[in-house]
Amino acid sequence: MAKKISYCIALAITTIMLVMATSRGAAQTTLQLKFSPIGMHFFNEPNKKNFENKLDSNATFVLEPCVIFGFETYVVSDILCVRGHFGGLSDALPKPGLFLQIGLKVRLFQIYRNSLSFGAGLMGYGHECWGPVPPYEQERGWLKNGKWEYSGGFLADLEYAIFLNDKNDLLFNFTYGYQKKTFNFTIGYRYWLSSIIKHPIKCGSCPFTKTNNKWKK
Repeated sequence: MAKKISYCIALAITTIMLVMATSRGAAQTTLQLKFSPIGMHFFNEPNKKNFENKLDSNATFVLEPCVIFGFETYVVSDILCVRGHFGGLSDALPKPGLFLQIGLKVRLFQIYRNSLSFGAGLMGYGHECWGPVPPYEQERGWLKNGKWEYSGGFLADLEYAIFLNDKNDLLFNFTYGYQKKTFNFTIGYRYWLSSIIKHPIKCGSCPFTKTNNKWKK
């Protein structure tokens, strides 16, 4: 069942990307690449004793390299977007893992070339089974399928963006949910496939707005 759910999420993300890439709708579209080297485990977890590559004795900070690919399509000016993430990582045990996310992001405010946004969405997780690692304690919410385990969850994050130019942005995210009970800092790059706002919200105090392929001052 969990594997079917993951396939459905992947299909939904792929469909949205194809539709937005082939249409000339009222939205902007971006592609993203993000990286996180460390997972932060502030909660009590039954298998913390098994975490390898931990950076402190309590296994609060663990070396868990993670690469994330993403897309965004704005549905309200450049304020509200639908987004999806696909990522791969070496988790805390370490075992290979994957995740899929689909959700929404809203811009909270923008000051010149700087903006802060909040995002949230549903997650689908998968990782190679932890069972063969002694002394392993089975965690709730995971379903086994062959050599892999699958689960669901949610993601929430804050994103600080620096607008470099009309096509390129630098991203810094503080995220909960790339893995269960785990926080991450990520650094990333965003490329705008289309920066044209078809129906912008009128604003008399926005010094930098991506519209008509130019910075509007």
